[in-house]
Amino acid sequence: MNLKDSLFKNSNTILIGILAMILLISIIGCIVAPTFFYDQWIWKYYWGPIVSDAAGHSISHNGVTASEGYTIVSEITYGIILIIAIYFIYKLIKKLKIIIDWKFCLALMPYIIFGPVTRVLEDADYFNTPSVYWFISPLIYVQIAAYALFFLISGHYFEKYSKKTDKKHFVVYPIIFLLFLNVIISFIWIYGSKNSLHPLEPLIFYLVSCAALIPLIYNYYKNKIINVNTFLFTGGLIFLIPSIYLIGRWIVGEPWKQNFVGVRFDVFLLIFGLVSLILIIIYIVSYLYRENQNIAVYKNPLNLSIIAGHMIDGITSYVSIYDPLKMGLPIYLEKHPASDTLMQIWPPLFPIVKFVLIIAVIYVFDVLYKEELKNYQTFSNLLKIGILILGLSPGLRDLLRVTMGV
Repeated sequence: MNLKDSLFKNSNTILIGILAMILLISIIGCIVAPTFFYDQWIWKYYWGPIVSDAAGHSISHNGVTASEGYTIVSEITYGIILIIAIYFIYKLIKKLKIIIDWKFCLALMPYIIFGPVTRVLEDADYFNTPSVYWFISPLIYVQIAAYALFFLISGHYFEKYSKKTDKKHFVVYPIIFLLFLNVIISFIWIYGSKNSLHPLEPLIFYLVSCAALIPLIYNYYKNKIINVNTFLFTGGLIFLIPSIYLIGRWIVGEPWKQNFVGVRFDVFLLIFGLVSLILIIIYIVSYLYRENQNIAVYKNPLNLSIIAGHMIDGITSYVSIYDPLKMGLPIYLEKHPASDTLMQIWPPLFPIVKFVLIIAVIYVFDVLYKEELKNYQTFSNLLKIGILILGLSPGLRDLLRVTMGV
């Protein structure tokens, strides 16, 4: 075996070794030379912005000031980490033989939504220190990835064994498993709320959270099997429903924060309407020219979701920061250097560039390199879901912030 084949065969081990070495050097560096490694690097680019985000203003540590938001260094770092994470997740999914398609994307949707929803709760000062750090990016996305992987692996084995055992009674085991988890998660929310600005009613809260089990129970009695996608979806709902419940309470008139500008349904309807109009036009054009495969690909549900996610992000950023219709919105700022640069050139340029780039990305995946990616459909769709998350997560957070008036 030559060197090239050896490196390829042991690529996973080598990559893990490199990551472990970087982590070890960072730890040793923080101990031996904290001024350089921690103050000028970790604090300035990574941990400092998280602390600043929680505080709502810039914070200095040993003379080094960190501001909330991202930097070029942190964005590049997180981008590299995301690529590596997608690679290992792809390896896991391939090993478990899980199909990555639109149904899988739907199963992930509660986790995708959970991120921006809890970020909005953090923006509304629902969480206290130190738990608040856990709900600020990128830590919130580490948390979500852990939940999703846990339920993905659990769902895989429940599906596997449901095919081998008594189908009539097997559903009891995953239900008990999920109910137990739901009790723990509900307890954490309810107990944690005692130290927050908005206490929860334990019984009502728990009954609402139990609604997460409905999809799993319905799917089992309909198809007589535990489906990994349904289990994954149900697990996500267990985490999502409590935070949706809290935001619902705020919107209907029970805010826990006094200094907010008021609920803005008009902005929500404006952005939702614009994004819907764009999607309807794209779908109609794709349907009318469905015989042309180069155009028909844009009515694919996953592709439409990617466009929707990034249009929510682009349009919400433009509307909330520049208030082009003079709706009396509070002042918002853009944290991402790249998007801020585009809007400094011309405010509408950011959503326009996003739209053009997403259309181009879909064209590359489904038209330009369609044949080359035919044998890598799992990896291709996984990348698409990653692209969807990069647009929908910040976009939905911004939209909810404006709607709630925080």
